[in-house]
Amino acid sequence: MIDYKLQDGDIVIEDNDTATTDATAQRLRQKLLLWRGEWWLDRQAGFPYLQRVLGQRPRPEVVGSLVRQLVERDPDVRSVDNLRLDFDATTRRIAIAFTARLVDGTNTDIEVTV
Repeated sequence: MIDYKLQDGDIVIEDNDTATTDATAQRLRQKLLLWRGEWWLDRQAGFPYLQRVLGQRPRPEVVGSLVRQLVERDPDVRSVDNLRLDFDATTRRIAIAFTARLVDGTNTDIEVTV
């Protein structure tokens, strides 16, 4: 499925036309960028950065499990493969990278830094 490409919440224009992207990949990125409790219409939506990661020593297996749970709840995702987490204590950022195996048999690579 194709969707309008978003960057910082705005539709991207390329060559004087709206840019498109893979809808599933963009939706998965948005789910990982949304902090749980941030969206006023659904306080349970998003990733539990404040509740389970920040202010603690994040254990990779716990964060990895949370990522898998969030991503595999998507109706278009069959499984998560090659999950890689890189924690940077200095900048307090987490780089998340994985391959999502989709129900249609294709794969999509996702990278997000929070």
